[in-house]
Amino acid sequence: MPHLLLRRRTYLSAAAMVLSIALGTFARTPSDIQYPDGEEEWYVVKMQDTKCGYMMASADRKGDEVHSQVRMSFEIARAEATVKITMDQSYRETLGGRPIAFSHESTMGQMPIGHSGVIKDGRLTLTTMQAGASRQETMDFDPEIKFAWGQLLEQRKRGLKTGTEFTVKTYEPSMKPDGPVSMTFKVHGKDRIELDGKKVDAWRVTATMQLQGMPIVTESWVDEDSTPLLTTLDMGIAKITVVRSTREEALKGGAPPELFLSTFIPVEQRIDPEAREVTLRLRLPADDPRKLPELPKTGMQSFRRINDHEGLLTIRRIDWKKVERASAGAPSAELREYLRSSTMLDLEDGRIKKLARKAVRGVKSPADKADALRKFVTDFVEDKSLDVGFATASEVARNKAGDCTEHGVLLAALARSAGLPARGVSGIVQIPEGYAEGHEAAFGYHMWAQVNIGGQWVDIDAALRQTDCDPTHVALSLLPLNDEGILDSIATMLPLLGRLQIEVVEVK
Repeated sequence: MPHLLLRRRTYLSAAAMVLSIALGTFARTPSDIQYPDGEEEWYVVKMQDTKCGYMMASADRKGDEVHSQVRMSFEIARAEATVKITMDQSYRETLGGRPIAFSHESTMGQMPIGHSGVIKDGRLTLTTMQAGASRQETMDFDPEIKFAWGQLLEQRKRGLKTGTEFTVKTYEPSMKPDGPVSMTFKVHGKDRIELDGKKVDAWRVTATMQLQGMPIVTESWVDEDSTPLLTTLDMGIAKITVVRSTREEALKGGAPPELFLSTFIPVEQRIDPEAREVTLRLRLPADDPRKLPELPKTGMQSFRRINDHEGLLTIRRIDWKKVERASAGAPSAELREYLRSSTMLDLEDGRIKKLARKAVRGVKSPADKADALRKFVTDFVEDKSLDVGFATASEVARNKAGDCTEHGVLLAALARSAGLPARGVSGIVQIPEGYAEGHEAAFGYHMWAQVNIGGQWVDIDAALRQTDCDPTHVALSLLPLNDEGILDSIATMLPLLGRLQIEVVEVK
């Protein structure tokens, strides 16, 4: 599948962040006032009941501070490729639980992205680092935010009693860089669970995070010291299980689960790629507790809700003759947001500037620029690889490798550098013939870019070699690709993963 290269690890990296927050609140320490002394807790990470990685949490007192760390590493399989995702978080807090500093490093590509922060006098100085470059900003820091040790102190105040419920604010720059993330914990009572072949009694605790009105629920079973024994998170495309173990068991090799071919969405008929207009019925199962989210209105698509679980989506090709008549003009204040540099789209990188100039040399109109940029990125990414992680534009500019996300991210960066407002789109698209084994046709998760021409957002897809995108491109979530949090960008997609059903209603 050389040009349709679909993505899962963005959502799985977000899942790792959610798990680290949930596990950080319930950690092993006696209920009396005793400070940590360097103990480590190790966990096996499973997806689809297959061991694929490990998680480690530790805490230690250092003078008048408590230092804690959470490390997570796992692998997934995408067809014949294997992708590794890592996350390393460390925190410094006072003995009373007040945040002092933190550092986070995550790797979804070949180059890690790091965030570090220092909190002083109610202000956070946040530094973001990638590919040897760094950017810094200062902002207000919510005094109610707590890191791992502060969260544990909050839990100690309440203890483990059925019906206990409380909310904790924490901070994760990869999820939401401009403010706190809130998680509500509830103790439900004791259950008897199986652990290492033995039956044990454990307290069941749920942790619920609200993102754009959608609940993300983590379920944990903890012992009397509040040590997590078993934690689960259902992300639709994958059920993630974290099980307490020994260090030796946690670090043993595993078998990465296949999360590529298994997540295609079958449909009954194949859509002609030359179609001008397509109407699809999108639905979730009738017994699903979540409702079908509102899908974004774009230059190509409009959505009409039928009920909580069902809606009609009409997708029309962009009128490129009209787009070609649009002239360049000064961007509005709103569009200037889509011309700025960010961690994902590092416009200050010399390679990005050079590639953008090369791609549009001799090209004048905005429509011709968009077409030239799309063709340039399609050819520039030589290694159409499934084993590259969620790389930034700077990384793609160096490595010339990646799947649909790398094509989309580089295209958006070059477009901005060339003066075209640009953003990303995460959604689904009809996959090429021959790749949906056992099905006549299917849709798969995909990413592409949009550029703004004459006040209209226009879809362009470098991975599928389409400047004039076919009407099987279903936009599920719009991605600003600035320094917004990852879960904020994809929140509308989470109820759909692994649950969405599609019916082709009409093709024109």
